[in-house]
Amino acid sequence: MEIKLSKREQKRQETLNKLLKAMNEIIEKYDYDTLTIRNICSVSGVSYGSFYNLFENKEKFLTYYLTHDFISYKETYYQNNDLNALNPIEQSIDIFVTCAKYNKCKGLKFVSGFYSPNNYDLSPLNMNDRYFCFTPLVEEATNYLIKAKEQHLLKEDVSLEQIIQEYCYIFNGSTFNWCISKGQMDIVQDVKERLTNSINSYLDK
Repeated sequence: MEIKLSKREQKRQETLNKLLKAMNEIIEKYDYDTLTIRNICSVSGVSYGSFYNLFENKEKFLTYYLTHDFISYKETYYQNNDLNALNPIEQSIDIFVTCAKYNKCKGLKFVSGFYSPNNYDLSPLNMNDRYFCFTPLVEEATNYLIKAKEQHLLKEDVSLEQIIQEYCYIFNGSTFNWCISKGQMDIVQDVKERLTNSINSYLDK
């Protein structure tokens, strides 16, 4: 049965769609530091009032955008890459590796601005916050780790939340190092190796 949205919900969704649709043009015009809410509203045709009804600042909006955009990227990526060829442990790592590839696609200039120490939505301590940057990764990786536990690939008493939190800290560290190195290090390989090393101590060998 189709659920009809109220006029207010329809208006909200229309505004979100305008903002998301405008982001490719916005990213081409501005880098993270020069991008302002004024720029976002001007390019998207959304009023200040409508923007602030949805997001309290630029960072919250960009978190929403990057989360939404990553989901689209991931779906396209896995159409051409067989995730089923991996076991659940490898799948839990690969979702973060895929995000590292996504960051490379978005570009060092933009990602360097977003991965700022002042962006608290990146902190794994805020994992349950609705603006947490890695929510899609956390949800998928957790499901893979649940399967891994059911298949006795992980120790019985292991905390899945602890593993995921470590994944997020490692991913942040690799991304910051990639930004600091100005893209010289291989972020994809670094994320893969560090996450693989991290989970080794939790395996039921």
